Amino acid sequence: MDGIIAVHCGAGYHSPRYYREYKRICNRACRKGMEILQQGGSALDAVREAVMVLENDPLTNAGYGSNLTTEGLVETDASIMSGKDLTFGGCGAIKRVKNPVALAYDLCVKQLETLPLGLVPPTLLVGPGGLQHAKSAGLKIVSHKKLISQKSLKQYDKYREMLKTHNSYENKLLDTVGAVCVDDTGHVAAACSSGGILLKKPGRVGQAALYGSGTWADSFDKTTESSVAVCTTGCGEHLVQTQLAKEIAEDLKYATCPTIGLHKTMTDKFLKSRYLKTVKQKMGGALVLHVTLNGDVSVLWTHSTKTMALGYMKATDKKPKSIISKLPVEASVGETVTVSGSHFFVNRQDSH
Repeated sequence: MDGIIAVHCGAGYHSPRYYREYKRICNRACRKGMEILQQGGSALDAVREAVMVLENDPLTNAGYGSNLTTEGLVETDASIMSGKDLTFGGCGAIKRVKNPVALAYDLCVKQLETLPLGLVPPTLLVGPGGLQHAKSAGLKIVSHKKLISQKSLKQYDKYREMLKTHNSYENKLLDTVGAVCVDDTGHVAAACSSGGILLKKPGRVGQAALYGSGTWADSFDKTTESSVAVCTTGCGEHLVQTQLAKEIAEDLKYATCPTIGLHKTMTDKFLKSRYLKTVKQKMGGALVLHVTLNGDVSVLWTHSTKTMALGYMKATDKKPKSIISKLPVEASVGETVTVSGSHFFVNRQDSH
């Protein structure tokens, strides 16, 4: 089967003046992921490399240029999951690690190692313990200042002053980044990375780090059931409370139509979730890859926020396709979802 990579720069609000830049970043991430696939890399390798591209760009809220905590520092979350063997790795409230998704990847692949004395490899590391593991794994460690962009510093100063005077502000930067992929063996993987919400408390961990919330991938029984990879984006607290990534994946495995199935899950298990009963505006989104038994592939996206920036690329494509998905003008932000996608049919004409 042909490999497919899809990436996103988050669900939130993207200023129209930066639309071209967001598309450019998505294109670069897609190209990098596809390059890994064409070199024989796995879906897990491809999503790691694609997300690293997104982390390294100051326009996104992940890695370099992340939102700052109330203390003015960058603390990041990330996770990755392999559909082939269902292994998972996550890290939260991580300081000074240039690419948190690389730390999550290292934890994920080491799940299959056998340790002495019956010890179990960790799936999630946070704070200083995560930094220590990253150092021992030889990952790139940088100073605090190297992760702070001019843009994030300006926003920090602006919104900190607004917070002091108790002025309300629109939390626009919910843009966790992520990637989903299927490789030529038919196995899927998902990854995500986030700098968290603006002015978050030090030590806060969002959905991007947590099992079942930020990522989910399952192609363990790809010969007997559909394979699904999901990465979520939006307000971490809302996504953690609903475990949205896992809910979407499990529902879509047996959905007759993945597009209708995704809309139903987002409506019933996110917007109408009893766990978010006291929340008026539920801010969330997801990027989804669905592979049927005969190899038909759907790349789907959904969000309840104003916009979502994303891109995708198939092995036979000359260039990626990147778009800014928008909630319909008449729709209420946080109270309505939009679902769209592209479908690739085996030995039939593609439908977009």
